[in-house]
Amino acid sequence: MRYLYHGPRNKTGRPKMYDGKIDCNCIDKRRLRWFKADGVCDYYSGVVNAVTFNRQVRIVYIEGKNRKHRCFLMSTDTQLAPEKIVEYYKLRFQIEFLIRDSKVYAGLEECQARDKEKLDFHFNLALASVGVAKAAYWLSIPEEQRGAFSMRNVKMLFTCRLFTDRVFTNLGLDPSLNKHQEAYNQCLDIEKIAA
Repeated sequence: MRYLYHGPRNKTGRPKMYDGKIDCNCIDKRRLRWFKADGVCDYYSGVVNAVTFNRQVRIVYIEGKNRKHRCFLMSTDTQLAPEKIVEYYKLRFQIEFLIRDSKVYAGLEECQARDKEKLDFHFNLALASVGVAKAAYWLSIPEEQRGAFSMRNVKMLFTCRLFTDRVFTNLGLDPSLNKHQEAYNQCLDIEKIAA
């Protein structure tokens, strides 16, 4: 990556466009604008030239307070606010979990249609079903007990509930009685994992 040149222009010859390479180990903080700090990191941003992409990009440089940890985020939209780039990057992992759960549990890749509208409907339905399952799961749990969501937990909850209800019915046990309630809840939580 290269810094953009913002100095005076020569009257003759090709105008100077770039002003040196970016040294990732020693960022020139006069050229990248500081825009935010929290207790852990300082955030800098600027528009630079990315040689690999042959275009200008907005970068966000994040430096840890101890100066040992640092990372770059990049966006090809140079008008995008740097705060939004950081926010979108934080959402990236939620998007990856949504796609993973849609592939594994909602059949995202199982459509055999070739028509664009049918494929679009299938993809939207698979992604929406994970969102509905997440909403139903979280609304059924008190707010202080809500943790990370995993579609596997929802699937296993309903599977365990089906088998537990069948076992309790065949044994003639009433799961609503206080003496059976603890055993019933233990059977429901047998396969639960953290996402």
